[in-house]
Amino acid sequence: MEQIEITLKLNPQQQAQVANLFYEAFPLKVKYLWFFTKTREQAVELLAQSIQFEQGIYVIRNEEVIGFLGYNLGKKAFAPAKYKAFQKVYPPFAAMWRYFFYTLYLRFHMYNEDILQIDPIAVSEKARGTGIGKLLLHEVEQLAKTMQITKINLEVVDTNPSAQKLYERFGYMIKKELTSGLFTAKAGFKKVIFMQKCVEINSPT
Repeated sequence: MEQIEITLKLNPQQQAQVANLFYEAFPLKVKYLWFFTKTREQAVELLAQSIQFEQGIYVIRNEEVIGFLGYNLGKKAFAPAKYKAFQKVYPPFAAMWRYFFYTLYLRFHMYNEDILQIDPIAVSEKARGTGIGKLLLHEVEQLAKTMQITKINLEVVDTNPSAQKLYERFGYMIKKELTSGLFTAKAGFKKVIFMQKCVEINSPT
């Protein structure tokens, strides 16, 4: 059986793999909700320029990233809105309005510093069904405990019921649901489920 490795650090080639995997996991969201990109190349370049790789947990097999979990903490996002990144991909006006809409989107997905927000979690197609998602959820819980953070938030859409069931098995509870309807239909969903897990932290003796 091929061994896998959990890491918090990546080489440049693996960082590029993360940007590609991010796009492959959420192509409709990238195109119709986040960046409004016209091509895969634009999306991957923008992600590579934006991602804060230090805010992620990565699963490696044979030097290849097969899954990752990014997280937002306080006002620090895993994939923040960086105007310079948009400028490198688009002409001035196109960069400006895309940056504006993505900044607006992020405002509704940032929480207090005492909450860790999973955003996103992705597993490569060839590694799905092998427990990588479970492994990442376990690792982020350990990370939260190390950081003395007691709450982990995540969002799942109505068209991904299998992911919601996995989160429920891990102890995540539904906090609220938001019907987005036609606004997000092109992005592949019409409702967002907000979930949270409370993490027990052992007090120092």
